[in-house]
Amino acid sequence: MKIEAKFQLGLLKLIKDIPLDEINVILLCEHVKSNRQTFYYHFRDISDVVESIFLKEKTSFNTKFKDFDGVIKQLIAYVNSKYSFLYAINKSFCSEKEESFFYSYFYSAISNLLGDVKKIPNGNSIMRYLCTLYSSEMMYWLAQRRREKPEMLSRRMKVIWSYFTNQYHIDLRRI
Repeated sequence: MKIEAKFQLGLLKLIKDIPLDEINVILLCEHVKSNRQTFYYHFRDISDVVESIFLKEKTSFNTKFKDFDGVIKQLIAYVNSKYSFLYAINKSFCSEKEESFFYSYFYSAISNLLGDVKKIPNGNSIMRYLCTLYSSEMMYWLAQRRREKPEMLSRRMKVIWSYFTNQYHIDLRRI
């Protein structure tokens, strides 16, 4: 196993028992039986490990979607499978890494659905706004400990998608 993967796995195991804000490099190194020099050779700090976990997760997603429903279903399934990790990150100093992860997920998935958004007038601005909105929705849903059922979150996101596609339907047909 690569040393980066050891640190990632070690952090995932530690997060189950200890809040992320209380985990430091020394504790992580003791947990994976490695020294700090090795850690600092591969990472700058704990947030770097979190970011590397999200990068690894991002590559495991299917980005070939037929419709927006598939985008939401895949993400909700992912959140349900990794909930304890995502909730711990959401409540920590690394929450911006998680929000960035959601943003890039939506940007990639929606770009896949729409094709070249640069052909839409103000397409990049619209995409940035939409992805920021969706990533904020996901962060809020996690922060609320998923009190709202996934079906309600999905419905709300589909309403936003419907508004978006109706508002820009003429431009979207050009693609």
